[in-house]
Amino acid sequence: MSRAAKIWFLTFLLFSVNLLAQQARIDSVRNQIPLLKGKEKVDALNSLTRGLMYATPDEAMDLANQAIHLSESISYDEGKVMSYINQGVILNGKSLYQEAEEVLVKAKGISETLNFHRGMAYANLSLVTLSMRRNDYARALELSFSGIEAAKKIKNADLEVSNLINIGSIKQSLKDYADAEKFLLDARKLVDSSAGIAEIRQGQINGSLGILSAVKKDYGSALIYFEEALNVFETQNSKTQSANVLLNMGYSYAQLGDFSNANNYYDQAEVIWIELKNERSLAIILKNRGEMMISAGEFELAISFLQQALKKEKFLDDIVLSEVYSLLSKANESLPNHERALVYYRKYISLKDSIAIRASEKNIARMTQHFEFQKLEADKEMQLQQIEIENLKIAKSKQLTLVIAVVLLMITFWALWNRNKLKTKLLIKEKDRLIAHQKIALQQHQFETEKEGLVAYAKGLLSSNKTLEKKALELEEKLDLDQNSNSDLDDLVEKMHFAVNGEKDWAAFVIYFEAVYPQFFSLIESDKQVRLTNSEQRLLALLKINLSNKEIAVLLNISSDSVIRAKYRLKQKLGFVETKELLGFLSDLV
Repeated sequence: MSRAAKIWFLTFLLFSVNLLAQQARIDSVRNQIPLLKGKEKVDALNSLTRGLMYATPDEAMDLANQAIHLSESISYDEGKVMSYINQGVILNGKSLYQEAEEVLVKAKGISETLNFHRGMAYANLSLVTLSMRRNDYARALELSFSGIEAAKKIKNADLEVSNLINIGSIKQSLKDYADAEKFLLDARKLVDSSAGIAEIRQGQINGSLGILSAVKKDYGSALIYFEEALNVFETQNSKTQSANVLLNMGYSYAQLGDFSNANNYYDQAEVIWIELKNERSLAIILKNRGEMMISAGEFELAISFLQQALKKEKFLDDIVLSEVYSLLSKANESLPNHERALVYYRKYISLKDSIAIRASEKNIARMTQHFEFQKLEADKEMQLQQIEIENLKIAKSKQLTLVIAVVLLMITFWALWNRNKLKTKLLIKEKDRLIAHQKIALQQHQFETEKEGLVAYAKGLLSSNKTLEKKALELEEKLDLDQNSNSDLDDLVEKMHFAVNGEKDWAAFVIYFEAVYPQFFSLIESDKQVRLTNSEQRLLALLKINLSNKEIAVLLNISSDSVIRAKYRLKQKLGFVETKELLGFLSDLV
């Protein structure tokens, strides 16, 4: 037997022994569960759930449900928390992000009530993954640092390493590559210096370092890291993480122009994602294949892959979806198929604009916070000035008393001189106060001007919608009478109706409205303890600027009766009996 063959045999033997040992542990727990009762049985069910969640997620979900029911019957809240967290991880693996967040938030809430640090730490860790999927990096960082503190409180180095890995990934997404590498190396150092850390963490660290190298376009180093990570994940039988690494290896080979190896690794990843029913990851593989085929000049094949990815649109976030549209535009342009290319390019631009609007809203929120901070600083400065004036008065009074004791004439002279000086200072302060008052009045005037502009904008939308809808109806009536109408005119009518209902004007209106009333919706939700839908927010905004039922109906393209019903439901939701109570409440919000 050759030396290479011996090495391969030993590696395979170790891998097989590890898998057998892991399976033996799972079988051991499974056999013990019928013999256990109470809290011990809940803990065993949760342990078995964690062992099976990546290999057989459906069976793991069933075990988690059993653990929850048993926990509730014996009032074991800590066990129920860990079951909820296990369910969150399983749902996240299936790309069911909303359901995952609901159970994880529930787990975190119970943990905070119980002061259960272990539950808070693991719930935070899983919520970080969800926040990263949604590109909410600020929340992900906050949760990660909070998770590190919780991990230290329960002295869990493994959990601390997991949070450090997440912070490295977040920093990389924010293009802070130096910090990303620092946190990943800190994680590796903690793994090397601590006992009891799961072996899988080395794979996660190497996987993250590989992604970081790929971002820097150092695909050779990236493939080395990915290979080391894959060995760990396969040894641990972690299918989800193995598939992620295979996907990244395929992408790296594609960037190097080695399409044969790229397809090989994409195929391996695809097999696992199909088994795990992860539609989002399958769509990303299709997108990557499409991008690779564009590089290879196979534009028809690229379009086929990308259109298959679009069929899984509901599983994709806006950023990935915009990439698919951009690639479809590029592939069609290269054929050339300019008309189709233009359609996809418009979708790409529309989605890109939507992402930019959300970023703009965040900027407005930050600007509002900055303005409030400046106002607090100004109030503090005014208080200090007032204290300074009072101290000055006291100091001058003492000087006058001392001068009186020396000589009456000098006292009179100094008294007059100090009085004039004090008057001058007070006059200056008074002028400063008047200037400050004028600035406040000017800001109020600007605010009122912005309010008038908002109402004018809404009225403009109203007029535009009325005119466009009227013209659309007139044209539609003519088409009904004209038997020779063509499809282009039908399309025009359809587009005119669509323009009336278009979201673009609403997006502009929302930005304008929140610039005038930046905390309007948050004040309502915090005061009334409710969660408003988009439709309810729209209706409240239009009521705030005093539009009539008829005007609101035209803007929303619904009937006046529908507006009345919507107002009645909204009034009930906010706890008001009379409409005038609702309008009075909205009027008081600024």
